[in-house]
Amino acid sequence: MVRKKLTDEEIEKQKKQQKIRISASRAARRSGNINKKEGKVNKSKAKVKTPRSQKKMATVKKSRY
Repeated sequence: MVRKKLTDEEIEKQKKQQKIRISASRAARRSGNINKKEGKVNKSKAKVKTPRSQKKMATVKKSRY
């Protein structure tokens, strides 16, 4: 897939849009609001996965009763 060459006007337009996006995200960070990024963000595996110690606790509790 070949990208088309951007004109100077298009490049300037993109730069302006990027500056607006940056300033909006900074303002949201300062005010404490979470600014949703574009696209889908996956949760990290560490947060989702239960630690082994919790699994062991569950098996011990099952075996005792």
